[in-house]
Amino acid sequence: MRSLIDEVARSIVAPAAKKRLFIPPHLPFVSYLGCYEVAFETGVVLGYSFRDRLATFAELFSQPGREQELVTFLQELAAQHLTEVGEPKGFIDLALRHEESRIKAKWRESGINEAQIDYLTKHHRMPLEQALKNAGVAVSTGIGLGSAFPEMTERLWKVVYESPMNRDEWQRWRKAGLDVGDEVPEPLPLARRQEQLLLMVESFVSVTRPELLPQFKSQR
Repeated sequence: MRSLIDEVARSIVAPAAKKRLFIPPHLPFVSYLGCYEVAFETGVVLGYSFRDRLATFAELFSQPGREQELVTFLQELAAQHLTEVGEPKGFIDLALRHEESRIKAKWRESGINEAQIDYLTKHHRMPLEQALKNAGVAVSTGIGLGSAFPEMTERLWKVVYESPMNRDEWQRWRKAGLDVGDEVPEPLPLARRQEQLLLMVESFVSVTRPELLPQFKSQR
C-alpha cells in the first residue's frame, strides 16, 4: 500500500532531482536542504490539522493495527527533536539548520576537515533515494511536532508566514535553498495552508483508500 508520507516526500523531492548521463539522480546539497525544510513544514501542518484524530490519519501511513503506537512514537520523536534544537525562532531552526548541522557533524566524524566541509556544502550531491528517505523522516517528525505542539505551531507559523516578509529575509531563504518564488511572497495564513494540504490528502485517499474518503472529506 502506498504511504502518504512517502507520497508527500516524493512530491517535494523528485521535481528537484538532477538527472544527467552517467550520473545517478541526485540533489545539490542546497536544494536538498530546501526540500527537507518543505517536507518538515508540510508534516507540521498535517499533524496540526489532524491532531484531534491522529490515529485515523495514521491509517494512511501505518501498518494496520499499529496506528496509535506509531502516533506515540512520532510525538516522542518530535519532543526529542525539539529538545535537541532548543527554543526555535522559526521552522528553519527545526528543519533546515538542524539537518545541515547533523550532516556536517557526520562529515566531521568521518575525518573531513572544515575546508572540505565548506567545499561539500557547495558541491555535494545527495543521492535521490537518500534524499527521499530523509524527507520522509522530516515529514514524520513534522507530523509529530504539529500534533503534539499545536500552540507552538500556531506561533511559529504566524511569525514566519502571516507577517509580510521583507526582501532581505526572502533573499536569505533563497540562498538557503528554499523555493520561495521569484517575488517576495504574500502572507499565507495557516488556515489556507491547511486547506491546500487537506485537499491533497483527500485526493490521495480517493485513489489509495477510497473506503476512508468520507472520514477525510469531513475535515474540510
